[in-house]
Amino acid sequence: MLGTPTRSEELLLGKALAVLAPSIAISYAVYGVFLACVELFAHPGVAPALIRGPDIVAQLLFTPLLVAWSIWIGMAISTRSSDVRVAQQLGALASLPSIAVTTLIAINVIHPTRALALILAAALLLANRFGWRIVSAMFDRERLITGAR
Repeated sequence: MLGTPTRSEELLLGKALAVLAPSIAISYAVYGVFLACVELFAHPGVAPALIRGPDIVAQLLFTPLLVAWSIWIGMAISTRSSDVRVAQQLGALASLPSIAVTTLIAINVIHPTRALALILAAALLLANRFGWRIVSAMFDRERLITGAR
């Protein structure tokens, strides 16, 4: 695959899409099971408090954006790391900012508004676009083929 005449951008986009599709499918399936369990097994007053339209829209909108951002971060770390354990540890460390923001929104430290959602969505769209370009520039096909560092 590395020896084919495809550009690095195309190769990395294909690799990212191969990870993105199942990740989103699994995320939506788990969220659907959660919603079904809440609807079926929770007390009558709990389900309306947890299942709200804006929350479902946010889940549908932000899941692909966050998954794509995580993929680009992981690929950026992977292109520069020669040790699998170091890459895993740096990947976990790099995911902390997005986990912190989503947690702060979930516990109402940061109050979610439509304007905040639009700003965060636009920021993630730009970050994904630039992430793809930056990772493509960092990708060294020759290093992977020859095994040189």
